[in-house]
Amino acid sequence: MFSALVISTLLQTPSPDSVQRQVGVQVHTGFIIPHAPDLEPFAQNRPVAIELNYSRMALTRVAYERCNCVARVGAYLNYAAFNNPTELGRTIGAGGFFEPLIRPRGRLFGSVRATAGLACLTRIYDAQTNPRNTFFGSPISGLLALSAGVHYRMSPHWQVSAWGHYNHISNGGIRQPNRGMNYPTAGLGLTYIPRALPLPDPTGWPRPRLSNRFTARLSAFGSVRTLPQTATLPEQAGWSWGLTTTAGYRLSRFHALTGGLEFVDDGYLRLQLQREGLSDNYRQLGLLGGYELWLGRYVFATHVGYNVLQPTALLGSPVFQRYQLLYTFRNRYQLGIGLRAKLNVAEGFDVRAGVKF
Repeated sequence: MFSALVISTLLQTPSPDSVQRQVGVQVHTGFIIPHAPDLEPFAQNRPVAIELNYSRMALTRVAYERCNCVARVGAYLNYAAFNNPTELGRTIGAGGFFEPLIRPRGRLFGSVRATAGLACLTRIYDAQTNPRNTFFGSPISGLLALSAGVHYRMSPHWQVSAWGHYNHISNGGIRQPNRGMNYPTAGLGLTYIPRALPLPDPTGWPRPRLSNRFTARLSAFGSVRTLPQTATLPEQAGWSWGLTTTAGYRLSRFHALTGGLEFVDDGYLRLQLQREGLSDNYRQLGLLGGYELWLGRYVFATHVGYNVLQPTALLGSPVFQRYQLLYTFRNRYQLGIGLRAKLNVAEGFDVRAGVKF
């Protein structure tokens, strides 16, 4: 969903005098975080990656008010090797990114970047031939990354950059095993701007006023996770659906505190119980509380949840994390993606749609 929003932005055709285009290349390397004792041997592997990217930066006031920032919106292609071709292999990926700039009019400026895309993996888990690679359970997985960069303008057309990335590859629980891989990297980049344009100074634009500090949202979501094949049963897809409702108070145009409820009808758990011949409850009801960052039409919400209704088949703590990335259109409707996790283990991604009040 995030990548689709980025692509739709790239396909827009505003006036050429209001859009600056740039192409770039990055190389980076880092390390793998072993988040379980049996993954410790992989901490010795050093991922190395290269990325090619293309982005556009709209310089109009309308574009600025979408996120209250001057931002690059772009697409990338990347290749990464994990320095362990037999077990971890390599990945080729593509996707989109959204990159707000910090003090962009200066010769030295910064940025933060959110990236989402797909990763095609050459080596995944296999009980006989690759049993130690429990990072990846499917050849096509998702890539999410948060990054921070410092950029220096050598000329109107060339920039050099230093980057820090936090990368995560996972299939969102669609297929097991799916521990996912977290690997921070640091790197250098070079950007070329074919036609440099003067950047706007938003400090002279009147800021929109916050007319209503109270906010509420109702969202429906759906996801799928796959149960593995057994000696007697085929691989099965378990579809889940749910509702999330939140309400809260906006501290400012950018920050809000919210809480609410989440109901989940877990089809994946239902199939698990059927396989075991059990008829236990497979539905969940949780309380939510947390923080939301509002950047124009974009909302990033992070909540801590507690299941007040939890199936006995779900072992472990009833505490979980819920993340949402939403895009608002027509000032009322929202589309986005969600992620539910317990500590460092992703339980599953979902696609969601809702309405805000």
